[in-house]
Amino acid sequence: MLEIIPGSYLTVTPYGAWRAVARADDSIERRILLAILREATSPALSAELARTWTGETSTERALTPLLKLQETACLEAWSTPRMAPVGTLESTLPHLLETLSDTGQAVLADNMGFCLAMAGYPGETGEALAAVGADILSVAERQSAALSKLGDHLLDGWGNVDAAGISGLSFWPMHIGRTRLALTVSGRPRFNQNTFADLVWALYVRYGTI
Repeated sequence: MLEIIPGSYLTVTPYGAWRAVARADDSIERRILLAILREATSPALSAELARTWTGETSTERALTPLLKLQETACLEAWSTPRMAPVGTLESTLPHLLETLSDTGQAVLADNMGFCLAMAGYPGETGEALAAVGADILSVAERQSAALSKLGDHLLDGWGNVDAAGISGLSFWPMHIGRTRLALTVSGRPRFNQNTFADLVWALYVRYGTI
């Protein structure tokens, strides 16, 4: 059973960050991840916070989903608090984006096609990819009922593939609060890095309550 250890500060791992944004389900585990991501400084674990996050009155029941998140490598604890990326999104996002692809190329756009940030692309190319990403978000939303029937075959990203089925360009819908964003990545995605968790953290601090 997970214990309350004084001085333990929780942060979301790269996998936990992906769990938080890939789909908009309302599971207890996802609500915990989102509550942590909305804080600009990693919160200190306490029984009171656990009960608040889960809505449980029993500390033991409140800690059970936290234990599950720990066992699935979605959460990690530190002896000192950590901070979300400092600075405006305009200054921090390009650096974070360039680490998320083996080519250093990525674009982040909103559902209206506005490019929030880009890395590694000429301006016109980035703007074009932002527009495509917005269209994919629209298709995913319109066809959500049909896509939900795919069950285990439902994947999280959309790819532009060649005749061999190899994707050189992929589009990843991200749910940040009520805001939907499209992350476009050239080459092989590298979402298993702390910079991906930092990207999601920075976005949730900004947009998580909207």
